[in-house]
Amino acid sequence: MDSKDVNYDFAKAWDLCQGDFATNIANRILALNEEKKHKFTSIYDVCCGASNLLQVFDERGFKCYGTETRQGMFDYSKEKLPNVTYYLTEKMNDMPGKEKVDIVTCTHDLINYFEEFGDWEKLFKNVAKKLNKHGIFVFDFYTKFKLSNWNESTFKSTPSLDYLTTVKSGVYDKTVITYTYYINYHNYYVKTKDIAIESYYEINKVIEALKKAGLKNVQVVDSNLNPTDPSEYAERIYIVASHK
Repeated sequence: MDSKDVNYDFAKAWDLCQGDFATNIANRILALNEEKKHKFTSIYDVCCGASNLLQVFDERGFKCYGTETRQGMFDYSKEKLPNVTYYLTEKMNDMPGKEKVDIVTCTHDLINYFEEFGDWEKLFKNVAKKLNKHGIFVFDFYTKFKLSNWNESTFKSTPSLDYLTTVKSGVYDKTVITYTYYINYHNYYVKTKDIAIESYYEINKVIEALKKAGLKNVQVVDSNLNPTDPSEYAERIYIVASHK
């Protein structure tokens, strides 16, 4: 996959740099599936990015669906995983398609990208409609504690790319994260960047909205998807929700 456009380059950089997070969650969901009476066979990933999570399930024969709002990410994923059904959407909480699925995911704090809580609520309602009776919704989000106190700049270098991440909180009660990548294409470096604006809401408000949408069984879990009681100093919250 060679350089094609800025968004495509960013997808490649994200794949190289950030993919492990989604892969780890995918493997935890698979472990959870082994404990289920009703085995899961299908998954729908909201804002799938470079499809690192879907790749794990695709390789295991799951029926996979993914959405993306950015053309470059969409094109990159379709080329990477041709067996997956992708939808290019206008909004992040759009969930097209008539299929019902066993698993819906929205990982890597993507839900924090919604600046209005009404968009969280719309996503939850769409997820409830998309899930099978025994299905689960797995997502994570940054907490108020994390985003309201997060200011830093980090630089890392690998053989494949160099990258700089800067974070500034307190911008109109939002947190601005800037990702800058320099991808090594055969010793020719290509720069690509993206800016994410993240918002936070209290966990009790999130749980209430999930239940109101029809996802009555809501569990706060740790990064291994084991039930936990979140600390007031928790930086990231993981949720597994279902109809019952």
